[in-house]
Amino acid sequence: MLGYIRLEILRLVRNGGYLMMSLIMPVGLYVTLAGGGPDQESLVRAMVGAAAFGALGVVITNGTGIAEDRALGWLRQLRLTPLSPVQVVIARGAVATCLGILPIVVIGLIGKFYRGVDLSPGTWLEIFLLLWVGIAPLAMLGIGIGYLFKAQLAQIAGTVSYLTLTLLGGLMMPTDTLPSWLQPLSKETPVYRYAQLSWDAAANSAPSGTGLGVLALWTALLAAFAAFAYRRGGRRA
Repeated sequence: MLGYIRLEILRLVRNGGYLMMSLIMPVGLYVTLAGGGPDQESLVRAMVGAAAFGALGVVITNGTGIAEDRALGWLRQLRLTPLSPVQVVIARGAVATCLGILPIVVIGLIGKFYRGVDLSPGTWLEIFLLLWVGIAPLAMLGIGIGYLFKAQLAQIAGTVSYLTLTLLGGLMMPTDTLPSWLQPLSKETPVYRYAQLSWDAAANSAPSGTGLGVLALWTALLAAFAAFAYRRGGRRA
């Protein structure tokens, strides 16, 4: 499985255009419209939201690439290997999670040196790790979309999921600006709980037990969805 992960990472690294495009929207929004301020709490919240937005975009749009690979017969080749559906899904999830590092690091650097976010080294490291590892359940969603739909439908489904989860998760604007009937729902989304981990870390608060439970439940559900989509996609490949 490690060999397969290495192969997929090399394939994506060689596609420099995809990696650069994944930065344009989150960095552009963060620098021009969603930088927060002037107080540190607002600056940190905006930076975390933008980094989470960037990582989310990478792992969700990764589904389109998977759908294109499936159309080219890559999934048929994988089914000839000893890798089980669970191993393939875990490997693709690990690859997608690694892709999320780039927007997290770039937006963190902009936050530090351009926006003036001031955090201790330990807090910076904690936020980075939470944003990186915490994106795993959303990576499962992108993988499931890629294996379930054809490329054009995967792109549409990914874009709708990306924008909807960004809005409900409060990444670009506080959830209290949502209609009152939507606010309780937003706190049950994986994106809100994902970002909340880093918001709490920046405030030196302990992680919410409820938040961790919701995120763990979404991780299990979306991993099962991705495995189901891989099996179904394999039958149609």
